[in-house]
Amino acid sequence: MQRKRYFFYVALVMILLGCKEKYPVYSSFCENNGSLVLPCLHYAVYNQNDKTAIKEALGMEDTPECEYRVELTKYHVGDCNNPVVKSTGSDFDGYVRLEIKKGFTCYYKIQSDYKNDADEAFARVLKQSKKEVKFKKDTKK
Repeated sequence: MQRKRYFFYVALVMILLGCKEKYPVYSSFCENNGSLVLPCLHYAVYNQNDKTAIKEALGMEDTPECEYRVELTKYHVGDCNNPVVKSTGSDFDGYVRLEIKKGFTCYYKIQSDYKNDADEAFARVLKQSKKEVKFKKDTKK
């Protein structure tokens, strides 16, 4: 009886551990400065829920006149019409990328792939970017 219970718990743990996607998060400071200290941000994100989540993660309000833009890309491979991609398949279903740019110059880029859960990839990207991006504090107060 104890053996059956042991195997049941082992199987349950394996199922639960196997369900979470474990794709890495890739990030880089494009200008090779190792860090980025921003005075302001403009969120060029059309989906209001995504925009709110990014603002909460980065902790900075949207300033429309700011020259630093936050851009979000959620790409699903199934949207690709390339016959080679469709015939060979892929190890992932898509990716989520967050970029901070000034004009066409990239300052910071972070991306994570996903197989089935785009929301989990978005959460991974937000969590990592929260750790890496810093902002200038307003010292005029």
